[in-house]
Amino acid sequence: MAIPRSVHARLVERFIFNFRMPPEAFARRLPTTWLKPQICNGWSVVSFCILKLDRVMISPLPGAFGFETTSCAYRCGVMDTSGGSEESSVYITDRNTDLPMIARLAPFLFLDTIPMARVSIQRAGDVVNIQATYLDRQPLFSAQVTQGELTSKVFPTVDDFAYFIKGGVSSYTPSIFGDQLARVDLAKEDANYEPLNAKVDYSWLDGVWPGEGLEYDSAIRATGGLYKWTYRGLKPY
Repeated sequence: MAIPRSVHARLVERFIFNFRMPPEAFARRLPTTWLKPQICNGWSVVSFCILKLDRVMISPLPGAFGFETTSCAYRCGVMDTSGGSEESSVYITDRNTDLPMIARLAPFLFLDTIPMARVSIQRAGDVVNIQATYLDRQPLFSAQVTQGELTSKVFPTVDDFAYFIKGGVSSYTPSIFGDQLARVDLAKEDANYEPLNAKVDYSWLDGVWPGEGLEYDSAIRATGGLYKWTYRGLKPY
C-alpha cells in the first residue's frame, strides 16, 4: 500500500487553454485501456494549464515558509474504469516546473518526473503574454489573452466548465517506472473563473498528436483558493 504524501500551495492564478478533439482520436492517444475518453457535448477535452502558485510546501509544514513557482501541464479529461465503474479523472502527459527543488523532489514524493521549463506571464496593458519553453529554449506553448466572453463548442457556460474542471480529482501520469502510472489526487478550491479571448501561437501537442483533429476551443482564468496534491500509489498500464 502506498504511503500518502502531500504538497500544498496557494493559487495565485491559473490559465486554462481548452482544446477539443474527437473522442475516437483521443482514445488512440491514451496509454492504457482502463482510461477512456471523457465526452462533453460530443468532444474530448485537452487543456494546457499554467499555474502560478505561492506558499508551496510539503505537508504538514506551514505554507508561510513555502516557495513560489509557475508550473504547466497538458490536462486530459478521462474516465477511470480501473475500479469497475466509470469515474471522472485526468490524464496528464507530463508536468513541468520552473522550480529546481520540485524537479528534484518529485521522483521521491510522487514517483513522477517533473521536468524543468521556463514559464513567463507578462502583462502589457490589457494583454497577457504567456510563454513556456524547455530549458534548451525549444517551444512548449505560447499565447496572448485578454478579457472576453466564453465562446465554446464544449462548454455552454462558465459554470459548465467549472463543473468539468472540478470533477477531475484523481490524475494519472507516467511514473519513473516504465510500466506503471502514478496516481495523484488534487483537492482544490478555485474561487473565481473568468472567460478570456485567446490567440494561441504555439502548442507542443500539435506536433506530437498530428492529424488528430485537435482544435482550440476556449480559455479561462481561475484565481484564489488552496491546492493540495496527494500521492495515492501506482497502477500498471
